[in-house]
Order: sequence, then structure tokens, then C-alpha cells
Amino acid sequence: MTSRHTCYLSIDLEDYKHATMLDMGLEPRTNPEQTWRGIDRILSVLRETNNHHALTLFTTGQVARDQPDLVREMATQGHEIACHSDQHENVYTLNRAGFLQNLRRAKDALETAGGQPVIGYRAPNFSIDDRTPWAYSVLAEAGFLYDSSLVTNNCSPRAEACDLMTTPGGELFEFPIYRHMLAQNCGIRVIGGTYFRLLPLRFIVTLMKKSAALGYIPLIYLHAADADDLSSPVRWSEMSRLPYLSRCAWSLRQQQWLLGAHSVADKLRAILALFPHQGPMCRALPVHTTAQGTGPSL
Repeated sequence: MTSRHTCYLSIDLEDYKHATMLDMGLEPRTNPEQTWRGIDRILSVLRETNNHHALTLFTTGQVARDQPDLVREMATQGHEIACHSDQHENVYTLNRAGFLQNLRRAKDALETAGGQPVIGYRAPNFSIDDRTPWAYSVLAEAGFLYDSSLVTNNCSPRAEACDLMTTPGGELFEFPIYRHMLAQNCGIRVIGGTYFRLLPLRFIVTLMKKSAALGYIPLIYLHAADADDLSSPVRWSEMSRLPYLSRCAWSLRQQQWLLGAHSVADKLRAILALFPHQGPMCRALPVHTTAQGTGPSL
């Protein structure tokens, strides 16, 4: 059982420049400086607030291959390295076989760089949905023990730390993300990313308390870029192959990513004072799961 006045903070760690250029259909480039800078800012808040210093980093295989020193350093510091796909592909763009191949490629890169078993997964953009009914079974088949991709507004109380689902591929624990519905087809994921940057602190705290009251574990998911307000991932000149209107649209979208980034550290300090961070997410799994040697020694 986990206190309802605690939370688990995690980082979704993709190289924003690489992932964005792939979405644009351009040859991707990397921006390791932004990745390091954003992580340092988030971890510094944990140190300042005397919270548990270790957390879970849902990391892409691309980051592990291009920045193995970063993944190795995070693992050495005691953080859990989990999987965030290979190159930040949305799951619904893959078929079953492609998803399994994607997972294995990413898992191999992450375990090689981090030197620890990778047992957790979170889909980019929470992209496991009705189009991918096989996804959870494939995750279990690929050797993952838990997932944190399910977004739900299910109001039935959850008394346990995480839910156990049985799939044809094996058992898988699920850390669901609570979605607070404002209107039909309009909800807020509690809480991270754009919502964390743009929503007022008081409203965020209210949503976290509501999710806890409904039996969810309050989860905070941040990207390295959420805490970095210095630059857009992709410059105008790097989009020269795109049509003019597409360049304008992508420039505006990237400016939206910068909005509120300056407030992330202060909000995080205030929230962690009310919802102390409990460490890597694997620690919320039943004791027997990691005691068998299948999980990281965190």
C-alpha cells in the first residue's frame, strides 16, 4: 500500500530534437545539451527538497545509442532506466511484429548502456489505445514487468499500488495515468508535460488530490525539455526542406513547448512538499517481483 499523500516522479527521456525532426519527416539530428540541461534542472529540485534522489527515466533506445554516457551516468546514480520505445514511435503506427521488434531493439540498447535490466515501459504520447489491443501482451512477451501507458478516467477506487493484468504473453503490472474529464472528449492527464507547464499550481494540486482520492497513485511525468526554456529543438534553418506554411506551423508548435518551462522548477518544489517523491517506480511493485532478480537493484 502506498500513502495517498506521496507521488512518483518520472522523466520521459527522448531527444526532443531527434524526435521532432522524425515527426517532420526530416533527417534527424540530436541535441544532447538540452537533454543534459533539462535532467539536471529536475534532479536539482529533488536534491533541494530532500526528496528521494532516484527516479525512473523512461528512455528511448536512440538516446541510449547516441548518448550512452548519459544513460550510464543515470544508472550509476541509482536511477531506474525504463523504456520509452526505440525512436519515440507511437505504438499505433506499428503492427504487432513491428512493436515487438521495436521493444527488443530499444531494450537491448538501454540494457547495454545502463548495465541494468529494463523492466518498465511507457508509450510515447500514451499511444496504446483501441487500435493496439495486442500491445500489453507484446510487452509481457518482450520481458517487461510493468507499464505506465494506460490513460483512464475510470473512477473505481484502486486500493493496491498498481494493477495486475493477465495477457496471453504473461502478467503485466499497470500504473495508470488518471485523466480528469472537463467535458466529453476533453480531459487533463494528471499530471505532466504541457499540463504541468501551463496549469496553475493550485489546480494541479487539486487534480493530484482527486486522483489520489480515487485510488490512483499520483504520478508526475516530465520531459527534459519541459524544464528547459532556452531554445526550440529545431531551428528555422533546419526546416528548409519543409513547405513555408509547415515551417510556420512547426515553429509555433515549438514555441508552445517553451511556454511555462520557466515555472516548472518552482511548481515541482511546491508539489513535492505536499506529495513527497517515493523513488523509482519499480519499488512500488510487489516485493516478490524484484526479489527474484528480474528487476534492477535500486
